[in-house]
Amino acid sequence: MGRKDKFEDDGRTIADMSGIESAGLFGRRPRTSPAKKDGRRNSSDQNDTENMLPIPPFTWQERIRYVVMALGAALLIGVVLLGGIAFVIWLFTLYV
Repeated sequence: MGRKDKFEDDGRTIADMSGIESAGLFGRRPRTSPAKKDGRRNSSDQNDTENMLPIPPFTWQERIRYVVMALGAALLIGVVLLGGIAFVIWLFTLYV
């Protein structure tokens, strides 16, 4: 198919993205799988319950605590980096 040829759709599905659900703001996973919602069952659906990761039952206090801890860790890394840069600048001004 060249650049000037008209695109012709043959109707094949490359990847069915209709059942994909996004995670929520705090990473909540959907409780039901899309295949079970539609009523379709495959032989692989029986193994899905074994392969699924458990959904952590975080409360809103725990979520906020994790967010604050992550921001605190980022702030600590930033303070250490800025402190190191300030120390190097102080050494330059001391000996120059």
